[in-house]
Amino acid sequence: MKQRILAALALLAFALVASAPAVAQKKKPTDPTECPYCHGDPEKMKAAGIVSHGPFAFGKSETTKIDAALPTTEIRWIETDFFRIGFGLREYKIKPEEKKKYVAELMRLKKVLPDVKPDTGVLDPWLRTHLFAQRAHDILDKFLNIIDGKEATFSDGSGKWAKGSYTGEGPYLGMKEKYEWLVLANQPTYTEFLTDNFGLQLKVGHREHNIVRGVLGYYCHAMEGQLRDDQALFGNLAFNLTHNFLDGLQHYNYDTPVWFHEGLSHWMERDINPKYNTFDSGEGGIADMTRKENWKPEVLKLINGNDCPHLAEMMGLKSYAEFKLPHHFTTWSMIDFLITKQPENFGKFIWALKGQVDKQGMPTGSNLPDYFREKFKEHFGFSYPEFEEEWRTWAKEAYKAGPVKGDPNGPINPLGGNGVPPGG
Repeated sequence: MKQRILAALALLAFALVASAPAVAQKKKPTDPTECPYCHGDPEKMKAAGIVSHGPFAFGKSETTKIDAALPTTEIRWIETDFFRIGFGLREYKIKPEEKKKYVAELMRLKKVLPDVKPDTGVLDPWLRTHLFAQRAHDILDKFLNIIDGKEATFSDGSGKWAKGSYTGEGPYLGMKEKYEWLVLANQPTYTEFLTDNFGLQLKVGHREHNIVRGVLGYYCHAMEGQLRDDQALFGNLAFNLTHNFLDGLQHYNYDTPVWFHEGLSHWMERDINPKYNTFDSGEGGIADMTRKENWKPEVLKLINGNDCPHLAEMMGLKSYAEFKLPHHFTTWSMIDFLITKQPENFGKFIWALKGQVDKQGMPTGSNLPDYFREKFKEHFGFSYPEFEEEWRTWAKEAYKAGPVKGDPNGPINPLGGNGVPPGG
């Protein structure tokens, strides 16, 4: 009898357990429905310009596989109509002196995500993810304004063009797929990602042309330089996206002069905040860097001492490993001069620089130094010596000594990215 009672109780207990509702599995913090701003709601996401929170193709894999390969890392994924972004950092406490700047940015974000609180003192990871998506588009808009490319149209990806009408291989400035950015919290995890996706064991930020997918990406981690600081990370993103935009315009078919690349990227970063500066290096090398925030006196020293590198010399630079500080100061200032004095011609020159074609109307980088010199004269009206004279005269007046704001010896973002090879 006792055994029958025990058996009956066991059956009853099993039935109760079996009929009980399943305990809901706790969602991960990176689940889009856990976002307190868009809530993973398709309508709210669409209104905010968000295409997806994943999964989507990324690197040489896709986001779910990357998450599985890095199980201890929380990455929040976001896709817009132009970018695919992975954000793997924690919250950021806004500094009192930064408050006004962040309120302005968050007020804009609140227009599309009403649950954003612009007066917050802490940016949680989801808010940072959405904010950096907005910033990426701000950087893109500035680049498009510089080249007067807001209304430009690019290839539909079909691979068909009429002779003389080449506009790249896809709709993203000419690239086939959207531009990528990934930031991770630490170097070991970052190196693991690079090794898995590109077979690289780098410890510094890296720009990559993924030829198979037709995408340009930038990948970095917050242990590098000052990138734990949100403003430094913003500037660093601008620096490296500018490199990729310039490469990707009309598709990445050939390399353009490194001095022009670095100068424009410096200009874009310093226009956001001159306190933080990124410096490229050759692969495996260490960049020549400075902690100075105010570069104008350094340019004047070079000019007055007749020590600034000549444009013809800088045209001979083949890699970022050859850059010294005078090159960085000079390239930034020369771009500053051209954008300030001839903004319309500057944009036209970039289109010409990226539009060299052969007799069949297909892109070619042959005889690029001669082509650059020819287009430089055509669009700016200067030979190299004439340009240098005009630039020196302008800089002496424009960079006159005045009160220095902030720390003249600010922090640096070393090794902002390595150059990437061209490809089809």
